[in-house]
Amino acid sequence: MRGAAMTGALLRPDQVAEWLGMSPSWVYSNKHRIGFVQIGTAVRFEQSAVERYAESCKRGPQPEERNKWESQSDTGKRGIGGWSRKRTTVSDINDRLRGIERGSGRRGNTQRSAKPN
Repeated sequence: MRGAAMTGALLRPDQVAEWLGMSPSWVYSNKHRIGFVQIGTAVRFEQSAVERYAESCKRGPQPEERNKWESQSDTGKRGIGGWSRKRTTVSDINDRLRGIERGSGRRGNTQRSAKPN
């Protein structure tokens, strides 16, 4: 009977901290991620919830390491959702300015009058 009662036992934060190799304050800070039971003011954790949390933190092996001299910005690919990793160049800015000067109709007159001396 005692073994059956232990399988559904609730763990104290210090036990969870020791199990995960973290501090008790870390466990309290992350109790919502782990999943907890609150009895009065006491915070307890189900063993299955802690196991699920630990499993969700696992990361698979990383793909083969990139050449450390390879460029970190890939200018050939377009980003998702309209964002692009392509860097803005001087020629991009000049093209945009030429478009404004030609009069896209939105900006109005881009020339400014000279200030009197």
